[in-house]
Amino acid sequence: MKRFSVLVSLLLISALLLTACKGGGDSSQTDESVPELSEDEIPEELSRADLSAMDFEFSERDVTASYSDSVTELGTPSADCEITSEGTYVLSGSINDVQIRINAGESDKVQLVLDNAHIANSLGCAIYIGSADKVFITLKEGTENSVSDGSDYSQSDEKSELDGAIFSRADLTVNGSGSLTVNGNLKHGIVSKDDLNIVGTTLTVNAKNVALNGKDCVRISDSELDLTAGSDGIRSDNDEDASRGFVYLKSGKLKISSGNDGIQAETAVKIDSGEINIVSGGGSGGRITDSEESYKGIKAASDVVIEDGSFVIDSLDDGIHSNNTIIIKGGDFSLASSDDGIHADTDLAISAGDITVTKSYEGLESSRIFITGGSIDVTASDDGLNAAGGNDQSAGNNPMGGGNGIVPPGGFGGFGGGHGGGFGKDAFDNGIGEIIISGGYLLVDASGDGIDSNGSFTLSGGTVLVSGPTNSGNGAFDYGASASVTGGVLVALGSSGMAQGFSEAENQGAMLVNFTNTQAGTSLALCDENGKAIVSFTPKKSYSSAVITAPEIQQSGKYKVVLGGSVEDADENGFACGTSVSGGSTVAEITMDSLLYGNSGMRPGGGGKPGRK
Repeated sequence: MKRFSVLVSLLLISALLLTACKGGGDSSQTDESVPELSEDEIPEELSRADLSAMDFEFSERDVTASYSDSVTELGTPSADCEITSEGTYVLSGSINDVQIRINAGESDKVQLVLDNAHIANSLGCAIYIGSADKVFITLKEGTENSVSDGSDYSQSDEKSELDGAIFSRADLTVNGSGSLTVNGNLKHGIVSKDDLNIVGTTLTVNAKNVALNGKDCVRISDSELDLTAGSDGIRSDNDEDASRGFVYLKSGKLKISSGNDGIQAETAVKIDSGEINIVSGGGSGGRITDSEESYKGIKAASDVVIEDGSFVIDSLDDGIHSNNTIIIKGGDFSLASSDDGIHADTDLAISAGDITVTKSYEGLESSRIFITGGSIDVTASDDGLNAAGGNDQSAGNNPMGGGNGIVPPGGFGGFGGGHGGGFGKDAFDNGIGEIIISGGYLLVDASGDGIDSNGSFTLSGGTVLVSGPTNSGNGAFDYGASASVTGGVLVALGSSGMAQGFSEAENQGAMLVNFTNTQAGTSLALCDENGKAIVSFTPKKSYSSAVITAPEIQQSGKYKVVLGGSVEDADENGFACGTSVSGGSTVAEITMDSLLYGNSGMRPGGGGKPGRK
C-alpha cells in the first residue's frame, strides 16, 4: 500500500527536532534524546489520503476567459433561444420569461458571454445545457449580470427534473472578470451533472437549496464567492467513482451561509489556499431542526487535505469533518462548533498552522491523532483531544452514559457522521485510539478530559499545556492503555480524583503530583534544586493535580513545585522553560528515584472511568 510520503517525512523530521519552548530560557533536550518514529508508529491508514487519482487542473481556456471577435450576437431574445453548434454567443439586456438552451454536439465547446445580461425566467430554469463537450459562461469585464429561475415550476428532460437556475449536463465553467448573481428560487443555484469550475470571477448565489452543485467535482480558483443556501453551500455528490465527487479550492475568497453543510464532498475536499468564512446550520449557537440532516462546516466522506488558507467557521455540527482522514499542513483557523472542532473517523494529522477552536463539545477527535507542528488552542466543554476506537462511547453526552452530562443544543437524537447528544455517534475506525505528539505548541482548556486516548498516548516533542477539569469525574490527562514520553514538554493541570501520570518514560522523567485545590490563574512552576524554573504554566481554572514532563527532569534529580510565583519571560499562558521564578509557595519537594514519580499510570482501582471507557 502506498504511503502518504509528505506526511511521513514531516513525522520523521519533527521527531528529530528540539522541543519548542515559547517562553524564556531554553531546554536541555538534545537531538539524541528524541528518537525517530519507527515505521510501525506511522499507520498505513494515512495512505488513504492519496488524492493522486483526482484531477485538480484548470484548462487554459478556464483561466483566460478570452473569446475571439468571431461571435454571434444574440442580444436580448424575446423567445426561448436554442444553441445547437460550437461557437461564442453574446447575451445582453433584460431577458424575461425566456429560457436559453444549449443542445450542441458531444464534441462541441460553447461559450456564452454575458454582457450586462439579466435573465429571469419565471416559467422554468433560466439556462439549460442539455448537451455539449464543455460550456463556458463568461462574464464580460466590468459587467454586472444576473440569472434567476421561477419559484414554482415543473420542468424535466429525459433524465431528470431541471431544478437549478443554471442547469447543465455537460462540464460547466463560469469565468470572466465581470460579476454574476444567481437566484435559485425553486431549489438550486448552479447545477452541473459533470464538472463545475468557477475561475477568476465574482459570483453571488442565493438558493433555496444548494448554491453550487457539481456532481463530478467543484473546482474554484481566484474567485470571490458569496453563497447563501437553504441546504448545502457547495456540494459534489458522485458516489460511484472514487476519483470524482470532490471539492477543490485553489485560491480566492469564499463566504458561505448554509442551512446544512457549508462544503460537502462525497469523496475529498482539498484546499490549497484562500479566505474561507462559513456559517452552517445557524452557527454554534443554533439548534437542530432535523435530526436526519447534517450541519457541518466542511465535510468529506473520504478525506480532507488542507495545505494553507484562512478559515473562520461557525457551525452547528463539526467544524471540519471527514469519515476517513484529515491532514492539515498549514493555515489560520478559527473554529466554533456545538460538536467537534475537527473530527476524523480514522486519522487526524496536523503538521503546521495556527488553529484556534473557540467553542466545541470535543476539540480534536479521531481514532488516531498526530501532531507534529503548528500552534493549536482548543476550548472544549468535554474532551480537548479525544482518540477513540470502535464506536464512540462518549456519545455519552447522554448523562446516563457517563461523561459530564453536557447536552448540545437540540437534545438527543442522531444523524450520520455526527457526535453525541443531538449529533449521534461517530463511526470510528477499528483501532483502540492513539495520540502521538512530536512537535508544535498545544494549549487545551477542557471541562472534560483534557487529553483522552482510549488506547495509547506518545510524546516525543513539542509543548502541551492543559487546563483540565475541575470535577473529579474527569482528568487533565487520561488514557486507556499506556502513556509514554521520550521528549517534549507537557504540563496538565486539573482535578485529582481521576488523575493519571505517564506509564513509561525514556530520556526524561515524568511526575504526577497532587496537592490542595488551587485558584484559577495561579501559576505553577517546576523548579530544580537551584531554583531555576524548568517549566511553568498558568491555567484558566482551579486545579489540585499536575502531570509534568520536561527534558530537564532526570533520575536522581531533586525538584520542587512552586505555586503563585512570578515567572520571568513567561508567555501569555504563563509558559516558560529554563527561566527564573520569584516568590510563591512550595507545595511539593520531589526526588526522582526513577524516571516516573507519583503513580504507575493506573487510576485507583486499576481501571477506566466508569461509564466512559
